[in-house]
Amino acid sequence: MRHGRRRITWKGSALVVGAVTAGCALVTYLPQDTALEDPFVVEGGVGETLDLTYAELTVTDVRVADTLSGVTETAVAGGTFVVVDATWRATQGLTTFVGAEVTDAEGRRFWPANLADCTTAPKAQPGYAWRATYCFDVPRDALAGATVRLARGDQAEEHAGQRRDAVAVVDLGITGGEADELWEATETVSPEMEGYATASPGGDEG
Repeated sequence: MRHGRRRITWKGSALVVGAVTAGCALVTYLPQDTALEDPFVVEGGVGETLDLTYAELTVTDVRVADTLSGVTETAVAGGTFVVVDATWRATQGLTTFVGAEVTDAEGRRFWPANLADCTTAPKAQPGYAWRATYCFDVPRDALAGATVRLARGDQAEEHAGQRRDAVAVVDLGITGGEADELWEATETVSPEMEGYATASPGGDEG
């Protein structure tokens, strides 16, 4: 804690020491602001490019499937797969994006599955748009109102790896009526292979 300027004299030395001591005690016992530890959340929707300082992110498409058909593997969902296509463009250096989860309207969290060419930790370099597909196996009642959270900080309980960092939270745009239709439909999705996008989110060649 910073104090105003003091005049130091022999007679006032005891008062100066007392003031400094009191000041130290004041700093020690001030309540801590837990908000300083919280991530900086950037919210958006599908198709929007979000600036996270260390990268730009665009969720380009959202699909729902019962089955994933990859190049070397086919996977069947326990519930249904929410397939999120995204494009990352790093801005500060080679970056690995290891934070990913779908959160439903009740606050339940679902982490991505490493199945059938789906990704869990894509990497991107500055100047290049990097395409990635995340796949989340969720129950029926998790579809309506779901959001996807993507970040560079690692995935952990209470988002411990994302404190004081930027994260993206994107509304998947699934309403209650749409959720019922999506659940009843029988679809097979082939996730896009992770790699350079043919164009950046802004439309420039990547």
